[in-house]
Amino acid sequence: MSSLILMMMLQLPTTQFLVSTKAGLVNYVQGTATVKAATVLAAGKIVQTGPGGAVELLLNPGSYLRMGENSRVVLEKAELYDIAVRILDGSMIIEANGFDKDLPLHVATGNLNMEIIKDGIYLFADGKVVVVDGKIRDTSNGGLVYGKGYQISNDQGYRAQKVKTFTTGLELWSQKRDAEISRANLNIAKSLQQTRNLPISSLLDVWLWYPAFGSFIYMPGVRYRSPYGYRYETAGEVYRGGYSGFSGGGGGGGSNANNNGGGGGSSAASSGGGGGGVSYSSGVPASTGASSATPSAGAQSATPSPTHSSNLGR
Repeated sequence: MSSLILMMMLQLPTTQFLVSTKAGLVNYVQGTATVKAATVLAAGKIVQTGPGGAVELLLNPGSYLRMGENSRVVLEKAELYDIAVRILDGSMIIEANGFDKDLPLHVATGNLNMEIIKDGIYLFADGKVVVVDGKIRDTSNGGLVYGKGYQISNDQGYRAQKVKTFTTGLELWSQKRDAEISRANLNIAKSLQQTRNLPISSLLDVWLWYPAFGSFIYMPGVRYRSPYGYRYETAGEVYRGGYSGFSGGGGGGGSNANNNGGGGGSSAASSGGGGGGVSYSSGVPASTGASSATPSAGAQSATPSPTHSSNLGR
C-alpha cells in the first residue's frame, strides 16, 4: 500500500462520500491535546494529551488507538497495512481488527517490542501491556505468544503473569466509542442501500466520513462484529424493511472484560439522525460523541504464571 494519502470523493446525485484509506487519521479529540480532529498524522509526529485529554486515532480499517490523559504516542510507520506504534508515556487502548501473525500491528512500549496478531482489546499503561482479549507476540523474547488475561512487563526484569483486569475510565470510554460508531455504521449502511447506482466495491473495508457523527466510520467488507461485540453492516448488506441490524444492550456477545459496561450509554450517533442522507461537510465538530469519563488504566495481579513459556495463551 502506498504511503501517499488516498482521499477519494464519490459524487452521487444526492449524496457525497469522503472515503479515506490512510492510517493515522485523528478521528476524535477531547480536552487538551496537541492534535486536532480530522487531521492526518505524519510518521514520526508525537501526539500528546494533557489532563482530562483523550484522542482517538484510526489505524487500519476497523482498528483504533485510544489515548488516555497525560499520554504520548508516535506512529513510526503509518502505511495502512504496515503500522508501527511507539508508546512513550501514559495509557492507551488498541482495538484491533484484521491483524494476524503474518500481518501484525507492531507496538513498542518501554522495553517491550510486541506484535498484535489477533482481533482484540489491548491495554497499555506504564510500560506494560494487558491482553484484555486477543493474542500478542513478544518479538524481543523468542516470539512468545500471550493470550487473554496476561500482563507482560519488562521494567524490573521480564515478567508475564495472569492478571484480573478491572474496568477503568479509559476502557469505558473506548467501549462507548465503539458502540456509537457501530450505530453510526448502521445509519450510513441504510442510507447507502437507498442510493441508486452506488459503487459498492469502493465502500467496503474503508473509513467513511459521516458528518452527522463528526467522525470517520468503519464500513467493513463483510458483516463484522467488533471485539467489544457490536455489529457492523456493509454498504451492500442491509436488508430493506424492518431490519435493525444493530445489537446494542450488553455488547452483543463480546468476550472481553468490559462487557459489563453494556452498550456504552447513549449514542451520539443516534442524535445525528437515524439513517438520514449522508453528505460531505468540511466542518468537523471535535466534540461529537464526547465521554465525561476521565480516561485511566490499570490491572491487578493474580497468581503469577511461569514466564518464558512458549505456549502461553495458546
